[in-house]
Amino acid sequence: MPKRALFLLAGLILGMLLGGCGKRVHKQTLNADEYFEYAKKEFDKGDYLDAITEFNVIVLRFSGNPVVDDAQYYLAESHFKQGEYLIAISEYQKLLNDYPTSPYAVLAQFKIGMSYYKMSPRPELDQENAKRAVRMFQIFIEEHPDHELTSSAQKFIDELREKLARKKMIAATTYRKMGEFESAKIYYDIILEEYYDTPQAVFALYWKGECLYKLKNYAEAQNAFAAFVEKYPGHRYASRARRKMEKLAELLNSSKAPEHTQLDEQQAKD
Repeated sequence: MPKRALFLLAGLILGMLLGGCGKRVHKQTLNADEYFEYAKKEFDKGDYLDAITEFNVIVLRFSGNPVVDDAQYYLAESHFKQGEYLIAISEYQKLLNDYPTSPYAVLAQFKIGMSYYKMSPRPELDQENAKRAVRMFQIFIEEHPDHELTSSAQKFIDELREKLARKKMIAATTYRKMGEFESAKIYYDIILEEYYDTPQAVFALYWKGECLYKLKNYAEAQNAFAAFVEKYPGHRYASRARRKMEKLAELLNSSKAPEHTQLDEQQAKD
């Protein structure tokens, strides 16, 4: 290798080493505000692993300084950005516990709900995180009804409740297709009672009527279909419900006919 190239390579390596040393020495001399500014730049660049390291340093080194709650919040945010939602929840909660009056406390409360929301899987899987997210967003709305994020919290609640209702609907449909109509009806009732304001409630009411029909509980089936037609007259299932009501009316009338005949015969004897 030519001597000139060797000198250039050696100079480059030396420059990198000195630059690295200078950077480390520089951080040692930073005060709390300067260190936070440095860490925040790492965060803003998307270097979340480096940001986590630096915000941790601030929290430990400058304990008691007013900048610490800022660092604690962005430490949680860095984990959130990394998709480390359980760790993020822990760090947001630490902010709420240690710095309840921090300007970031309200945001931390909202982001705990968001972390659970992010961890909630597709409807057919376990939905404990969805339930936790709903609870956190509900608490947020109750405690901060006028906050600008309240509408977002409500939107996430509606979305999560639909997911929870969908999980119940999957179970109900599975039982119905297996011919387990009583078990299916139980799940339809849960949807109608707990998730009455979701789109799944529309279908739950109709299919509850079908299950009651299969169980030969004709009077209750008639009531279910009548309620469906009254609430959703323009729904695509409404015509099916009306046809079922006609058939049920015939069945109910025919089942009463023998009773009337026996009564008439008894009265004639008397």
